[in-house]
Amino acid sequence: MAAVLVVNVWRPRPGRFQDFMAVCTKAKRIHQRLGGKVRVYNAQFGGQPFTTLYTTEHADSNAFGAFGAKLETDAEWLALVNEWLGSREPSADLVDTRVNVEVPVG
Repeated sequence: MAAVLVVNVWRPRPGRFQDFMAVCTKAKRIHQRLGGKVRVYNAQFGGQPFTTLYTTEHADSNAFGAFGAKLETDAEWLALVNEWLGSREPSADLVDTRVNVEVPVG
């Protein structure tokens, strides 16, 4: 089965990188508890330089769907989203979101 990779590209606001990393740390704990494999990257050049990529990987489309269903009703996740996105001054802006499906080769 083909893995599914969700990539959210964020641009931390000036002087707010550490604040954004604190949110990522909380989100990672929740996402991993719900079955996602999380990785966070900083883009250095090309594409969207100086952005942060927050990724969740899932074994296949079924696992991705189950993750999404759990996420929609998870009290801890909903509280984090409401707290962070409800802020007048969030620490980062969403630049792009992608859902990628692995292409088996070879």
